[in-house]
Amino acid sequence: MRFRTSLATALVAVSFPALAAPPQPAAAQALDALANAERSFAKAARERGWRTAFLDFFADNSIALVPDPVPARDRLKARPARQSSEEELTWEPKAGDIAASGELGWLTGPSTFIDHTARNPSPSYGNYLSVWKKQKDGQWRVYIDIGTNVPAAVPFPTWFTHVTAVPRYNGKDSATTATASLLDADRQLNAALRSIDPASGYAARTIEHSRLHRVGTSPAVSVGKDEIIHWFAANPTPMRATTTAGEAAASGDLGYVYGKYDLAIDKPQHGAYVRVWSRHADGQWRVAADVTAPVTVSR
Repeated sequence: MRFRTSLATALVAVSFPALAAPPQPAAAQALDALANAERSFAKAARERGWRTAFLDFFADNSIALVPDPVPARDRLKARPARQSSEEELTWEPKAGDIAASGELGWLTGPSTFIDHTARNPSPSYGNYLSVWKKQKDGQWRVYIDIGTNVPAAVPFPTWFTHVTAVPRYNGKDSATTATASLLDADRQLNAALRSIDPASGYAARTIEHSRLHRVGTSPAVSVGKDEIIHWFAANPTPMRATTTAGEAAASGDLGYVYGKYDLAIDKPQHGAYVRVWSRHADGQWRVAADVTAPVTVSR
């Protein structure tokens, strides 16, 4: 299980006046409600232990990527129950988005994990990303949770960043049609990442606050078109990735995709990836967040 965490001991409210792309009032309230669900999740982990909290806040059909999808709750149940005094896991939502239709959203932020049972307990830092779905009873629950281990605390602005394409899609595609176009966009990006110039293919699909999370590289987190282009310039190895599945929201403006990838680098690795896509008013899908999680690294 990948760990999420936060350096802050107190969770702050979403500050929409500081957003780069402020949502409309109704959307702002919906995104605030999603972020508050994440904060309640984090609070439960602090008070009752992370495993118990994960079981409470993960959807019945939630998946873990290893790299093929498997039931996340089964993996959680197989782990020993620990109190927060033994294993301390904290995190805070600092960026994300919600579909206009209100049933799908995502969040990301910094995370910290400390094993207090270790001989020399020390913090391990991460950057989590969670895909949330609203359930039939109206409650938000995590569908996918994926994290990136990083060598130091990930810096975030003090405000909450709304990561979305501007202007945003407001068309009439059905969820089925939108999902088909979303999966096609993901396959096209995977084809571009196999090329000798992946930066060019990726740059055309970014938005202002696009996020790239990568394990074992420097920087581990890149935000925005310029930083992402610089990352690809420093890490030019083509990535062989295959789209597995994905889903667009009923409003057709937000979606997620997951799949598998391989990298033929000095220490070859393969694993899972998750991408969150935001749809521009022109109908084109743009990458809001892209996370890879290695399953194995060959020495």
